[in-house]
Amino acid sequence: MSTRLAKIENQNNRQVTFSKRRNGVFKKANELVVMTGAEVGLIVFSPANKSYSFGHPNINETINKYVGEEKPSSPSSPGIDKYVEMFRKANSRELNTRLNYLQDQLEFALNLKSKLKEINKNVESQQEWFRDPIEKMNYTEASMLKERLEDLLLKVKSYGTERGYSYENGRWKHE
Repeated sequence: MSTRLAKIENQNNRQVTFSKRRNGVFKKANELVVMTGAEVGLIVFSPANKSYSFGHPNINETINKYVGEEKPSSPSSPGIDKYVEMFRKANSRELNTRLNYLQDQLEFALNLKSKLKEINKNVESQQEWFRDPIEKMNYTEASMLKERLEDLLLKVKSYGTERGYSYENGRWKHE
């Protein structure tokens, strides 16, 4: 009794079958390489048009050998060049997508760095009065300094408490 081959209609079942069969084909290709020393290049496109490849010694060398100067004459595989080109384009698209993503991240980071420098510059210019000796401060500047130092002390105490220390009588104690 023979099994009739037909497209699997259920998408999840189709994907599972694709993955299992793809792995099986790659395993057979690897066995061919090990047992015979053959040079193998295999490209598979999923139903979602994602490319998978197996090659020995590697897929790019095998493709280059096939389409380059050493291309063997093979009337039994007409049109393979189209699939090789599809594979190269798929890899190029994937690499371009990654490159664009990394370029976007870099641009974001550089913009953030620039904004932080500007904020730092503004904060530094607002604190120039702090660089003068305390004796030269007016009442408003001295009050601002006191508030900022008290705020800093609270932050330091909170930081220490979060890490298991307590602040008593002007000293830190490990709890």
